[in-house]
Amino acid sequence: MALLILGMTQCPLCRQAIEAGQETISTTHFIESPDHPLWRYSDAAMHYGCFQTWDQRPLFVAEYNRLFGSRVWGNGTRHPMDDDGTVTTVSVAN
Repeated sequence: MALLILGMTQCPLCRQAIEAGQETISTTHFIESPDHPLWRYSDAAMHYGCFQTWDQRPLFVAEYNRLFGSRVWGNGTRHPMDDDGTVTTVSVAN
């Protein structure tokens, strides 16, 4: 999961520090290749508001769900991302 140090970690979208009390979106490292155009946003914390207005948000959510959110874990769950960036836990029926 992304490392977030309040007052120091910069949102990669607006380049401003994320402060206490600001709503955020954070992901784990899910894009392997640094050549991928969205790589810098993988394993990152972003302001929720910045994420909502980001023109690449639909592509980012789709890529997260393709590479990570569709994976079924050993406990029978997966963790897809909703359109607003919220990651949920879903039980997968056998």
